[in-house]
Amino acid sequence: MEHLRSDLGGVLGRQGVEQRRTVRRTGSRAQGLLGQMLRTLCCLLMMVLPACQSGRGSNGVGTSKPKATRSRLAQGRVVAIQRVVCLYDQRPWLNLDSVGDRDPEGIWFRVYLDPGTGKGVHAEGTFHIEMYLIDRRSEETPNRILVSDWHYPSADMARIARPGMLGDGYVLQLRWADKSTAGHEVELVIRFEDALGNVVNSGTKRLRVPKYES
Repeated sequence: MEHLRSDLGGVLGRQGVEQRRTVRRTGSRAQGLLGQMLRTLCCLLMMVLPACQSGRGSNGVGTSKPKATRSRLAQGRVVAIQRVVCLYDQRPWLNLDSVGDRDPEGIWFRVYLDPGTGKGVHAEGTFHIEMYLIDRRSEETPNRILVSDWHYPSADMARIARPGMLGDGYVLQLRWADKSTAGHEVELVIRFEDALGNVVNSGTKRLRVPKYES
């Protein structure tokens, strides 16, 4: 009996040792898998964080405005205009009153905004137009008298229906305030202020407004 107890104790002791070894191996394997998962997670975080930070300013606030600006630039709406070209018809006058007389009360012409490509484009900005009456009654230098001025966003202006050789453009129809303009020589000054703050002058245009017999 003592011999059997000794053999049984040895077997049980060896089983206990094997079980402890199995537990240690299993624990080591689990720790290794956990460490590998943590290293993989750290690598992913290092890849993701720079991409997240690129869309934020120094104070941690998302910089959505520059993204919007880049988007608008990509769509060709916000552009720096370098040249303003105005084309006038042979009879650019508008009869806008309800009386029905033949004297004109306004003028129309086409405008092309060139960003430097030689072709007109539609752009965000504001048209600034001034009209001066040329008073030649003085024998010296003629007087320029401001009689009308207009300030219109480009979004409010009619667009040319079919772009031509000069590209896309606008149709400006202006009504002057001074009823005595007919029969006088006038000078038009057209400027365009684009959305970037650049102001481009088209130059001046002198025309004589017709005066008809009543």
